[in-house]
Amino acid sequence: MTGENLLLQRAATLGDTLQEQPGVASSYFGPNAGRPVIRGLDGDRVRILQNSGASIDASSLSYDHNTPIDPLTIERVEVLRGPAALLYGGSAQGGVVNVIDNRIPREPVAGPEGGVTGRADASYASGARASSGAALIEGGNDRYALHVDAFSRDAGDTAVPITLGCARPGSPESARRICNSANRAWGGAVGGTAFFDRGYLGASLAGYRSDYGTVAEDDVSIGMRSTRAALEGLWRLPGGLIESVKGQFSHGDYQHTEFEGDAVGTVFKNRGSEGRIEAKHRAFGRLTGVWGLQWEGTRFSALGEEAFLPPSRTRALALFAHEELGTDWGKLTFGARVEQVRVRTEGALDAAGEPRFAAGSRRFTPGSAALGALVHAGGGWQLSGNLAYTQRAPKDYELFADGPHVATAAWELGNPALGLERSTSVDVGAQWKDGAHRFAVTAFASRYGNYIGLLPTGRTVDELPSTPTPASRRALPGWAGGSTARCACWGGRACGAARPMPRCWTWTCAPIRCA
Repeated sequence: MTGENLLLQRAATLGDTLQEQPGVASSYFGPNAGRPVIRGLDGDRVRILQNSGASIDASSLSYDHNTPIDPLTIERVEVLRGPAALLYGGSAQGGVVNVIDNRIPREPVAGPEGGVTGRADASYASGARASSGAALIEGGNDRYALHVDAFSRDAGDTAVPITLGCARPGSPESARRICNSANRAWGGAVGGTAFFDRGYLGASLAGYRSDYGTVAEDDVSIGMRSTRAALEGLWRLPGGLIESVKGQFSHGDYQHTEFEGDAVGTVFKNRGSEGRIEAKHRAFGRLTGVWGLQWEGTRFSALGEEAFLPPSRTRALALFAHEELGTDWGKLTFGARVEQVRVRTEGALDAAGEPRFAAGSRRFTPGSAALGALVHAGGGWQLSGNLAYTQRAPKDYELFADGPHVATAAWELGNPALGLERSTSVDVGAQWKDGAHRFAVTAFASRYGNYIGLLPTGRTVDELPSTPTPASRRALPGWAGGSTARCACWGGRACGAARPMPRCWTWTCAPIRCA
């Protein structure tokens, strides 16, 4: 997606921006959080990138966590499947969403003679009284380029045609709006590039801030901040086996705080760096390709009584290759990737100094390969097909989770003995294009081994090895914090009827559901 198509489809979240594309949907958790869902797969099976580098965040951990990417600053979005997806991650069984901006200019902004260019966007939507705006300016010549952008988005609660209750302090008890669906986001970036005879070297620094409500609970909001620094360079080497070498490095510092009213609840932090080197070899006849090395390291923590996983560290090192063979009738593509992944946690203690999470460490060596073909059938028709075998290493929360997850209203338990998730997938398609007219159809099938899913165990919280604190029970079904009916609390106090009851959470409530 680019140009006018992207402009007309822009929404508040990345998932909503892409959901009109065939095979793509949104994990929509209210108007403020939504990741892309590709062919029914989401979370860590869909990898989200910024300029081919990792997006360091916590969006795959829970449906109410948004990505720190605002579509107002995007210039192009690529949705990749098949061999090309293995350039960026073997775990991307669903595919890759690569968000591209021009914060590091990769070519002279206004031609060899130089100049200045800019863009401004503004919009207003009445449903949530939402206003948004973005502006960028770029300048330079054939030796340097500078980029500056800024954006802002402000929306109130979304209007609906029925009357809904609301227990958020300071809000009407009922209104024709979705309670706690407001959002405010703002940010910007500055970047620059120096061009040489054989390549370029550029850097950028970007910031993102957002305060938004979570529609699952009337008085819970999220304050998110993200800072990302990136470095990118390209060096051409004519005449040898290697035609060019491209290097990228990025560092992300992400944090979001879940507030219960004005009180600080759980604080999520994710800090990490990623580096990648791609070497493009010279053509061997009609065969062209890229070989590469990628390294990624993250340090994640969730602090608070509702934290359901321990602090963890993840390290990954990967080798990958992508080859393309041109033919008279189309082209063949091949991709392969092998990784070494280590996930480690040192455990954690609760407020009383007792063990809260157990320590553990796992190593995995996933490997993936894919083969694709594109055939020009004439008359504007193209036929395509892909065959892929992928392996995915379990994530930290799939291995070591042990706590109440408010968004899913369940006590989530990881399994430290999990092995690699394996999948074999095939798809075939046909597309036709004639001027502005287009048609495409695709069929696909996937088969999984050792599929990792969040499944009910049939156990209750009282059967857990550790004793949950009263504050941590509030996210569980059947307790006062999760009920929308009247709840009688010990001490003669009572919460209001027919509304969520966060105020009951600070008392000792009987686990009673009433009509």
